[in-house]
Amino acid sequence: MKVELYFTHSGLAESDLSGKTVVIIDVLRACTVVCSAFAAGCREIIPVKTIGDASMLAANLDREVVLLAGERDGHKIDGFDLGNSPFEFTEDIVRDKIIILASTNGSKAMVLGSGGDSCYAASFVNISTVVDQIKCDGIDTAIICSGKESKFSLEDALCGGMILSKLGDQANMANDAASVALKLYEAHRDNLAGALRQCDHGRYLASIGFGSDIDFAASVDTCCILASWDNGRLIARNGC
Repeated sequence: MKVELYFTHSGLAESDLSGKTVVIIDVLRACTVVCSAFAAGCREIIPVKTIGDASMLAANLDREVVLLAGERDGHKIDGFDLGNSPFEFTEDIVRDKIIILASTNGSKAMVLGSGGDSCYAASFVNISTVVDQIKCDGIDTAIICSGKESKFSLEDALCGGMILSKLGDQANMANDAASVALKLYEAHRDNLAGALRQCDHGRYLASIGFGSDIDFAASVDTCCILASWDNGRLIARNGC
């Protein structure tokens, strides 16, 4: 299968993804949060592009079962129920709830990913589950790093590189970005947590009190969740 990797979703359109498996990566922290929320028993997650989209959607749903989650500049949005730390999404808070997610980067990329034949949210915490599903789908694949405000982010590139490494000979790397991501992963594979603590966004999160989120997000295969796009929302489903 041909595998392309994009360091940001800037400039991509849903039509560019038609007929492909799409993998969205946001290690710090939206895709990590998605896995945590499903592991804690949430019913579904609806990613949206803007705070306004989140508020409008919530107004038309039963607020007894809906939670608003998201961040701007790493902090919980005023008036929202949850921010963007995986430690907030505990079973007593999210079980059987619908979560509307409006993060700065990841939720926008997830909405874009709906243009593919299938779309999965990936982070280090669920990486092998996602790789197994890519192999099972067996079609051309687009790996999209959410990045940081349309710019390159090391943590997402490392995760994309690890996906390519795990795909091995099954992946025909179809663009230069894929080759670069693989080399970056190989350079940092023995100390992913250290790389995440030193990357731009990792340093920023630590400076505002979310240092524990970084180590959590760097943990590999701690959550065997396949978060899959389905009719405008993400659901947790069994993989191959």
